[in-house]
Amino acid sequence: MGEQTHRRTFVASDAHGYPALIQNALDHGGFRAGVDGFVYAGDLLDRGPDPEGCLELVECYVTEVLLGNHELAVLLDFAMCGQDSWSRRFRQFLLDKVLSTDQADAWKVAACVGGVLITHGGLSSGYEALLGDDLEKTPARLAERLNRQFLAAVRQELQTGEWDPNGILGDHGPLWFRPRPYSDLLPLAGIKQVVGHTPPLPELAALDFHMTDPCAFLGMRDAGRYRYAVIEGGAVRVEDGSLGEVVARPRPRTERRTEAVWR
Repeated sequence: MGEQTHRRTFVASDAHGYPALIQNALDHGGFRAGVDGFVYAGDLLDRGPDPEGCLELVECYVTEVLLGNHELAVLLDFAMCGQDSWSRRFRQFLLDKVLSTDQADAWKVAACVGGVLITHGGLSSGYEALLGDDLEKTPARLAERLNRQFLAAVRQELQTGEWDPNGILGDHGPLWFRPRPYSDLLPLAGIKQVVGHTPPLPELAALDFHMTDPCAFLGMRDAGRYRYAVIEGGAVRVEDGSLGEVVARPRPRTERRTEAVWR
C-alpha cells in the first residue's frame, strides 16, 4: 500500500451503527467525492441500529477502510464487551474484504497519508520493542509492515485458532491500544498518528496523537454531531461539533451492495 496523495483526506471512525456520524463529518467538511480522500479508521459495527447504513456510506465514499477491534471480533469469531450478537452476520463479508486478493479493495489495519499513520487504536510506546532493532519510522513503510503482520496473524488464527497476545492483534497493537490514563503507555514517539477507538484526550494532540472517536456510546441525542480529522499538507486538524438541526436525506446507494452481503 503506497502513500496516498489527495490534497485533503478526511478520517472518521467509530460510527458504531450510526451513519449520521459519518455523513455529518463529510457534510461539515465539504467533502468532495472523487477529489478528497477518505479513510475510515474502524468500528462500523455494534451499538447503533444501522450498521448497514454505515457500510453503505463507507463503500460509496472511502479510499481506504481500516478494521477496528469490533470488526476483528466478528472476523475472528470471539465475544467482546459492547458486541451485538447479530453483528456475526457480517463475518463472511469481513472475511472476503480482509482476505481479498485485490489490494485496492482489501480492508487493512493501517494507512499512511501525507506522512501521517492512521490506525484504529494507534501504536503505543510498548509496541516499539515488537518492531525490533530495525524499527522503521517512515510512516508509509511502517503501514505496509503493519498490514503484512496483520494479514499473517489473521491467517494464522483462522488456520490454528491461535494468535500471539503480545503481537499485532494484542493490547499494544493498532486495534486495541489506549493511552494513559486508560493504560500505562503513551503513543509511540516520532510518528504522527490519527486514530479512533478512545474517547478524545486533547492533551495527546501535543504528542501528535490525533483522536477522531465521536463517542457513539453516548447515543445520538444530537443528530448533527460529528468528530473527524482532515489531513492536508502533512498537517492534521480535528473538527468536533454539531451541524445543529439536520434534515434527513436519502443515503447514497452503491452498485456493489447486494442484500446477500449483509445476511
